[in-house]
Formats: sequence, structure tokens, C-alpha cells
Amino acid sequence: MCGRYHFEPGDFQDILSVIKDVEEKLKAGEMFPTNEAPIILGEDQADFFRWGFPNFRNKRPIINARSETVSEKPMFQKAYQNQRCIIPTSGFYEWDSKDVDAKGRKRKYLFQRPESNRLFLAGIWRVFDEVPSFVILTTQANPSIEVHHRMPLIIPEESVYDWVKDRNYAGRIINQEMPELKKIPV
Repeated sequence: MCGRYHFEPGDFQDILSVIKDVEEKLKAGEMFPTNEAPIILGEDQADFFRWGFPNFRNKRPIINARSETVSEKPMFQKAYQNQRCIIPTSGFYEWDSKDVDAKGRKRKYLFQRPESNRLFLAGIWRVFDEVPSFVILTTQANPSIEVHHRMPLIIPEESVYDWVKDRNYAGRIINQEMPELKKIPV
């Protein structure tokens, strides 16, 4: 699951430099579902899309797709085949239901790579009612994500464009083990 993530523009000036009207749309800090956020569409191609596909069953948007079944589900299948994207983040958040404060609130943690604040999440995108939208792909969590059984599918920085352009690469990375991450209390 990935219900929120962090975005620090200073970590991604190289990506933001190719987007028009960045100042008007740029939001820093914690990103929530339905926010417009920067995504990578290809080499020197990036834009702002809305986080979440419409959910026709209820009002909450669909913000994640399971990487293991993304090629089979009708809502995601064509986007996975032809419209993959990368979500640049400075980390993602998870809450620990076993670690609660005096008011019963779950403790929030930020997960990042130990060596860098740059994290690249696999996504797919579609247009709904003229609104370009994306979802984040998730996979089985590795042991470093001890607070949840799912985690975002992380693409190595050197393979960002492979994920976007190469369907064979996309099929291979879905089954790879994800990198170990550091857990930071927020």
C-alpha cells in the first residue's frame, strides 16, 4: 500500500526543469491522493497528473494497483502495456498499527533509501474525463517494511526510462525483490 508519499522539489530539479508552468502546480511535502504531482513519462518528458483513478464503486479514488495482477485487471491492463510512468518521490509513508500514541493514533514512518532521498516508484497512467491520472504499483513488502505487507514497486534510478519504454523490462522488475529501506519516525 502507498497512501501518501513525500516530495521535495530540491531532490528533483533535473526532472522539474522539463515541465512547463512548474511554479503554478508544484506542491512540496506530503502528497495526498487526488493531488496533482509530477510524473516522468519518458526521457525529457514529465508533467503533472492527478494521483488516483476514479472509483466507480465509491468516492475514494483508486491510488494503487497490485503489480502481480496489473497486466490482467481490465482497469489497468492497457495502461500497463502502453502507459507506464515513474513517480519521483523523496520517500513514502506508512503507519504502524502496533505503535500507537496516548490518543490511539498510529505512528507514522517515512521510508527512504539509505543512500539517497531520491526514490522512483513504478506507475501507470490513464485519462478520465480529460484528466490525466496515475496510480502507484505495489508489491510484496520486503523485511525493511515491517509495518505493512505491501510496498511501492521501486525502480532503480538507472532504469527509470527502461520501465517507461520497455515492456519486457517492466515484466521482469515486477518479480524482483525490492531494495532495503530505512524507516524514519515522523
